[in-house]
Formats: sequence, structure tokens, C-alpha cells
Amino acid sequence: YSDEGWLSSAFEVMERFPDPPFDSLGIPTWHYGHELPTPFATKIAKYFENSIREEGLLAIAKGGVVFTPGSAGTLQEVFQDLAQNHYESYGYASPMIFLDKHFWTTERPVYPVIGEMAERGYLHHLNLGLYDNNEEVIAHLKKFSE
Repeated sequence: YSDEGWLSSAFEVMERFPDPPFDSLGIPTWHYGHELPTPFATKIAKYFENSIREEGLLAIAKGGVVFTPGSAGTLQEVFQDLAQNHYESYGYASPMIFLDKHFWTTERPVYPVIGEMAERGYLHHLNLGLYDNNEEVIAHLKKFSE
């Protein structure tokens, strides 16, 4: 949230599209003060335990999760999603997409480790992607949903 215009940009989008045809649910972390709720949500939920919130969000992400650069919480979510997919905890495995190749291979090099463990047969049911642009991410997710 270092972009000073993130909230005003959101309000501009909401002015342009004032009546969404559906409800959307925002489930902000509330655990960390710097992670603000989305202004696009028509409903907001609150979990009192962040770990339960994350487990639930990853469980319903049947279409996949796009991981963007982050810190410790993002890394926790990567491995939580990895475990859900490996064990097919909810009866399915969904794509794990990593956006920003440099970040995920050099700054926080979890992608090469996960990939190598999958290649060696230590991890199963993984659908991994590593990309630098949105178009590649969208193509991967569309291919999965076909």
C-alpha cells in the first residue's frame, strides 16, 4: 500500500461501475494493520484467527492463487497452499501462480525449491506457473479452467 493513489483509484473504478451485478466478499486480515480491506467488497467478514482465515481463503480458491511479492505472511500462504494441493485436502488441487520471476527465484527463492521437490517426487498434484506479466498468468488460469 505504498502507492498513495491506490484508494482514490479504487473509488474512480467504483464511480465508473457503480452497480455491480453481484455481491463480493472481502475478508481482510485485520491481523496486520498495514493490510487494508478492499473498497470493492459489498460484504466484509471478520475472522478472529488469521490462520483460520487463510486456510479458508486458500480452500475456496478452486481456480488458483496468484502469489505476488510479499513477506513472511505471503511465504506462509505459499506453503499452506502447497500442503493443501499436495494432499488434495479439499478433494482437488488448483494452480499456484508466482508473479515476478526475479522475486520468486532470487529474492525469495521458493519456486526453484518447490519445483525441484516436485520433480523428485516429493510433492504431488502441483500445477505451478512462474511469470512476469498478467497475460501469461491469465492464459495459465484459463487453460486450467478449460
